[in-house]
Amino acid sequence: MKRIAMLLLVLPACCAGCASRLVTNTPRSAIEQMLLSRAVDMALEKFEMPEVANRKVFVDVANLKAYDAEYIRLAVRVRMAQLGAVVVDAAAGADLVAEVACGALGTEFKSAMIGLPPLPVPNSPVPLPESPLYRSTERTGIVKLLIFLHEKGKFVASAHYYAKADRDETFLLWWRSQKKDDVREGWERADAKLKAAP
Repeated sequence: MKRIAMLLLVLPACCAGCASRLVTNTPRSAIEQMLLSRAVDMALEKFEMPEVANRKVFVDVANLKAYDAEYIRLAVRVRMAQLGAVVVDAAAGADLVAEVACGALGTEFKSAMIGLPPLPVPNSPVPLPESPLYRSTERTGIVKLLIFLHEKGKFVASAHYYAKADRDETFLLWWRSQKKDDVREGWERADAKLKAAP
């Protein structure tokens, strides 16, 4: 009987074990970066300058200072090419120069909650967690771009392009709903284009 009792005590110890996985976090979240790049995409979808069609265009980004400036640079070049421009790498060989600047590129966050907030516990550094009955969160990426088109310094065209990308979530107890998600819409559209391509 004693041997069986000892076996029952020792067996779980022999079978016990643990495993762990390294968890890391990048300095910026993927959702933040997707909101910003989606806002840039949406702004450039509004970009229409027929003057660039069949012309050699140099995209000048010397005045472009923003988060994710590299993405804006390439996205503008892509949009120029979609509009029929021949994108060149030097101003000397260009018919037109398109200067690009960013007036704003950032995120905003809004949240609302109905329920109990975190409550302090006497003699404890850790409060009781909040108990929401209803919670809503909204994250928005906002961009303002300025594109100035000129020919040897002579004005051809100029316009501001604004856009915002939204992502919201609503929780009622354990039920989650989502009215708008421009991030998901963006990648679903991109996937659909890839699948439709020959």
